[in-house]
Amino acid sequence: MTKNPIEIAVAPLKEDAIVRAAKEARETVERVRKELADANNDMEIAAPWPNYRECSDFMYQKKMQRHYLFSSLIKSHEATHRPGTPYYVDVDAAKVERFIEDAKKDAAAQYDAFVSKLVRKIGATTEASLTGNHVWGYFYLDVTKADGTKETWKTQQIVNVSKLGKFFNQWPSRKLKNRG
Repeated sequence: MTKNPIEIAVAPLKEDAIVRAAKEARETVERVRKELADANNDMEIAAPWPNYRECSDFMYQKKMQRHYLFSSLIKSHEATHRPGTPYYVDVDAAKVERFIEDAKKDAAAQYDAFVSKLVRKIGATTEASLTGNHVWGYFYLDVTKADGTKETWKTQQIVNVSKLGKFFNQWPSRKLKNRG
């Protein structure tokens, strides 16, 4: 099956999106590692399980996000833990590797979904060319549609974090009235 000109034009940037996802994941791991060290590796200090009675719904969700993120990267010194007592942990190398690999796999899948959505959004095209790189800024996609009209689309990459601490990428794309 012949690929759409848009898919061909933006495909080379997929690897850059994966590299950026890995970089963001590594930076997150280093931040968690530092915050744990600052808390003497005590999860009860660094990222305790929140008490919903003590904060707003928004703050409860933020604290849960933090707890889930830290929990996804650590291993405990103890088999069990009693709430309210120190909970000493270490960053687990295997969990870190899985976190980074998951970020890369998620970025690849999200990029494929972005390209598919962009193709549907723009419609049938005969030509497409790319200027720039959305992973580190933005790109312009110049297309010639099947009816001969020319359009320019601007896209950038945004990295977000879900309430469960999972990274996800978004690529908002807008058709420009005129590029200049």
